[in-house]
Amino acid sequence: MAIGLGQFTDENHPFLSPLTAALQVDDILPRIRYSPLDGIDVATLSNSERHVLLDLMQERLFEPTTATLELTTRLFRMIRRGYLSRDPRELSVRKETIAVAGCRGKQLSELPSFDAYAQCIRVSGETGTGKSYEIKNSLRLLPQCFVHPENKDAGWSHLVQLVWLYVPMSHDGTLGGLLLNILCAIDEAIGTSYSTQPSLIRLSNEKLAVHVGIILRIHAVGVLVIDELQQRNFSRMAHGGLAALFFLRLLNFGIPIVLMGNPYGLGALDRYSQDVRRTSSAGSFDFEPIGLNEFDWHKCIAPGVWRYYVLPEPMTFSDEGGEILFKYSGGFRDYACRICHSAQRLALDLNDRALTLEHLEQAYEGADFSQKDRDLIEGFANRDPMRLLDFEDVRCEHYARKWGLVPARPKSVSPETTVEYYGGKSFQPTEPESESLNPVRRTRNPHAREQGIAKQVVAKRAKTNKKQAMAKAECGDDDLRNDGLKKFLINGFDTFRNVA
Repeated sequence: MAIGLGQFTDENHPFLSPLTAALQVDDILPRIRYSPLDGIDVATLSNSERHVLLDLMQERLFEPTTATLELTTRLFRMIRRGYLSRDPRELSVRKETIAVAGCRGKQLSELPSFDAYAQCIRVSGETGTGKSYEIKNSLRLLPQCFVHPENKDAGWSHLVQLVWLYVPMSHDGTLGGLLLNILCAIDEAIGTSYSTQPSLIRLSNEKLAVHVGIILRIHAVGVLVIDELQQRNFSRMAHGGLAALFFLRLLNFGIPIVLMGNPYGLGALDRYSQDVRRTSSAGSFDFEPIGLNEFDWHKCIAPGVWRYYVLPEPMTFSDEGGEILFKYSGGFRDYACRICHSAQRLALDLNDRALTLEHLEQAYEGADFSQKDRDLIEGFANRDPMRLLDFEDVRCEHYARKWGLVPARPKSVSPETTVEYYGGKSFQPTEPESESLNPVRRTRNPHAREQGIAKQVVAKRAKTNKKQAMAKAECGDDDLRNDGLKKFLINGFDTFRNVA
């Protein structure tokens, strides 16, 4: 017996028919790739034009990877599936939309539960790994809105459809700040004035959250992307619980969502199994700096970055495997573009016609990279987690375990304990084999390694303080290393004051 698929096609679907071509994924890689150098004869450019093209590199160059293919495919299919379940020609869908609109004035906790939930994608990872860049370039292939004329089958005389909405989490992590960001993004996209309506902005946060959900449903939003979920603005200690409830209600209103941020920030969604299940229903992606031997590095990112070359003569070195680029970027897409950009700009400023390894080294040690940048890059390039300890948003222990420097954590440890443990930045290299195979010793004190590294840090700090005190004691009072610097500054200040 043949299966009727008429209700699952895009043909004549008010929301999907204008998006049929845009949501195709069969040819996604050539469509999503973009380079400002395409179609330009670099040999004919002036130096000022070369500088302009270099300035466009970090913001405009996009080289797709295997992660691009999987993430974009899932995103487009989630949008399509969300619209299929909200076909306004269906009487049941129109009734549900009316029921959603009838929730106006209620609190989040008072909302009724509808039968279905929209899907959600979680995208987490360290800063600079390209997670936001991936989503933004996927959305670039889609029109943001459509204006629909009267449609009797759908039951409207006029409708503005929002295909996608990209919103940052509020800096203070409050639900009210997020809601205002959403309203402002809607106003900017379709020319409304929701963010300035007194009847809305005077509501309590929970009632406003319900109104925002209604507005998103009425405008048939295909996907709401919420970025910048960080530990400082979205966690158990920073209003994450109420915002998580808001996300679940939006999913129940039929609005697909993409949640993006740092793993520590998204950890606020891991406390309850319901949150985990529904916020990763369409996939969960973890973006990390790309490894040197990974396909995405030596076949996608590295060749793509080196192709973005504006100097008049070829480079004086070859980097087919991407080892050189990896040394100066640590596998971060952002740093890879930065070193390529800054080194070529340096060569142009020196009137050199070709890029050399010396340009790369000088650019890396110059003003384009701070010492903290180099700590982060070299921590990943050399697999040295000790260089990462000062970064509160980098999962030091996770990478230490991934690189085989410490043993894997037992599965019996609870996720919440693991998050707190990672936040403590405690780890130690793997102990000698004879000790690691001793089950009695491992069982007696499971935190012995952490206690050991803590003692080492305290001892090292005490030793440094002692050396400084001894050096100071050996100096005279007028020595600049003792109180001489203080006296010098005070005298200079007094002189300046008298002159003034």
